[in-house]
Amino acid sequence: MITKFQHSWELFKASITITLKHRKLLWFPFLTTILTVFIALFFLSAMALPAVLRDTGYRLNQKQHWVALKEHYLPAPAAQPKSQETGAGASAALNRLLTGRFTALDDSGHPVTSQGFPWTSLCLLPLYFVSMFLATFFNVAFYSEIIAALNGRGVSFRRGLATARSRLPSILAWSLLAGLVGWFIRAIEQRVPFAAKIVTGFIGMAWSLAAVFAIPVIIQEQPMRNPLKILQQSASTLKRRWGEGLIGYLGFSAGSVVIFSSSLLPLLLACGLALLFKSLWLMVIAVAIWVLGLLVMAYLSGVAGNVYRCALYMYATEGVVPEPYTQDLMDMAWKVKKSP
Repeated sequence: MITKFQHSWELFKASITITLKHRKLLWFPFLTTILTVFIALFFLSAMALPAVLRDTGYRLNQKQHWVALKEHYLPAPAAQPKSQETGAGASAALNRLLTGRFTALDDSGHPVTSQGFPWTSLCLLPLYFVSMFLATFFNVAFYSEIIAALNGRGVSFRRGLATARSRLPSILAWSLLAGLVGWFIRAIEQRVPFAAKIVTGFIGMAWSLAAVFAIPVIIQEQPMRNPLKILQQSASTLKRRWGEGLIGYLGFSAGSVVIFSSSLLPLLLACGLALLFKSLWLMVIAVAIWVLGLLVMAYLSGVAGNVYRCALYMYATEGVVPEPYTQDLMDMAWKVKKSP
């Protein structure tokens, strides 16, 4: 166990060293998030525009227009017990928007469930795939510059985006496949009992393992229009270097546990001093600094984890161990099934 934590810590330090040496890498996830949110909001507003401009007989600046839209898209649900009225109304409205199902009263006053068309889900589907495409596009740009940094070159935003643009067919194909698989797994999890969710968990884990090198494959190989070839190439790269007994990705999770555990000691000391001096502000400041530190460390760990994944791909395909990693650190990335 001590050796495992020691190796994980060495791995974390090596990945952080590369990340801090090429600090532009730290900007990629931040800029990716900002651009993705901006473009997603643009598409969402474009889809919402026809609904807002629906003809109600009133002008946009009149209150009656918005009341009419609310009554059309969020009609009042069937009568519910008074204590549950607010929650039931919100739940029924959300259910109608997402699934098209709604409850109304028939002529005799009994609630009847009707099935309409799930317009909101239909509108959100393009947004979902657009988000998948943007995430893949910017990850290709990000990973391409990580590989450049591991090869001793500088990091360039423009070059990373140019690399992503040159891989548009592969990015589009992979986004569609990854989006469909993700939607399929989530749809199954929402509809099956708890015991069956264990099976879907294994399916998700197998998918994550097989697709672990999908982004580096997109970068290093010629553009592919068949996403199954990308998945096959990723899985075969993994199998060729580390064999068939892999059951999961470890990364440096043990190192993260060490960091989190170590951060608790100064927090407890600060809270103890706050209680000793009866200072609420001291406790609030201590907790705020601790939370902020964890967020910064989580961000650094996320970037460093991507650096390590690219280093693993280089080791698997070229047999090269990028500095400051060692071969032992490369081989300890995976959970391996023990032989009986």
